[in-house]
Amino acid sequence: MRYVSLDRVVPGMELAYDVIDDNGRLLVGSKSKINYNYIERLYEFGFHGIYINDEFSEDIEINSPISQKLRRRGMDCLKKMDIDGCREVASSIVDEMLNNPDISIDMQDIRTFDNYTYAHSMNVAILCTAMGIGYGLLATELGYLATAALLHDFGKLMIPEEVLNKKGKLTPEEYKLVKSHPVMSYEAIKDREDLSAHIKVAVLYHHENVDGTGYPKGITGDKQTIYTKILHVADVYDALTASRSYKDAYSSYEALEYLMGNCGTMFDMDCVVLLEKYVPLFLKGTDIELSNGSQGIIIENSGMHNLRPVVKLYDGKKVDLLDPLNMNITITKSQGKALGISEANERGRRSMIG
Repeated sequence: MRYVSLDRVVPGMELAYDVIDDNGRLLVGSKSKINYNYIERLYEFGFHGIYINDEFSEDIEINSPISQKLRRRGMDCLKKMDIDGCREVASSIVDEMLNNPDISIDMQDIRTFDNYTYAHSMNVAILCTAMGIGYGLLATELGYLATAALLHDFGKLMIPEEVLNKKGKLTPEEYKLVKSHPVMSYEAIKDREDLSAHIKVAVLYHHENVDGTGYPKGITGDKQTIYTKILHVADVYDALTASRSYKDAYSSYEALEYLMGNCGTMFDMDCVVLLEKYVPLFLKGTDIELSNGSQGIIIENSGMHNLRPVVKLYDGKKVDLLDPLNMNITITKSQGKALGISEANERGRRSMIG
């Protein structure tokens, strides 16, 4: 199995994972043979790539941390702003991940601009649950964390899409509106007596930085719960690795570099380390280019191979970057883009994401 950007998808390829639409409904099912009509529809819906099965990547196994059925159900509940449904989905996420002996968030996300908020909230719930398991939270506590993750952006569902997906810079009024979404999310759930205070506090403070420079209250890390700190890290990581109308997606490597570089100011270091434990720097099945000009896909990235993965070149040769003979070779591009965070791009991201 491997990830293929949409501009390289050709008829006859076999889809490896379901593609779902903005309402969480099945658009194209796994095992389907791609044709021109499917490709056109994927472009129309704004997808950037898909996972396929082929002979070249048959030795690569990439497992989703939760079932596609549960993902679709969660997106449907988010679309309807169904709080009770989100609580049930959060519980199911925890159950499925606790029963998964090998948790690794190793999948390139498949989403459109329009379904960003729904897919983002599902992804953040998965990331938070994995981090919470690593932290040693009990099942009930994991349920609080996953529920907070699903509900944290409810406020954005009340903001006009033309503001959330605006390609140009937001006006001061628009930016103020976007920054109000944690409070709006909190207002939507604050009177629910069946929701733990842990959930409500994490939702309200998920944009607070540990040095006190975040919003809405500017509280420091010593006043933040572990739920808040984990949610903040997971939220920013998933936002960075998503394509938006106003920015390109960061690779996992770039996003983790950004998080590590801001430990102690924006993020709690222990939470960033937890994220690194479950999110590989280079995802399996993705295209990369090496410093010697060779091209291929990642086939092994666990353990010590997280930083120096095993690569299968398009000529069939396998290169273990951990081998001392290959220590002079580095990964220079991922998914066709040079690695490294652009300062200009980061300034733009800071000014426009909420």
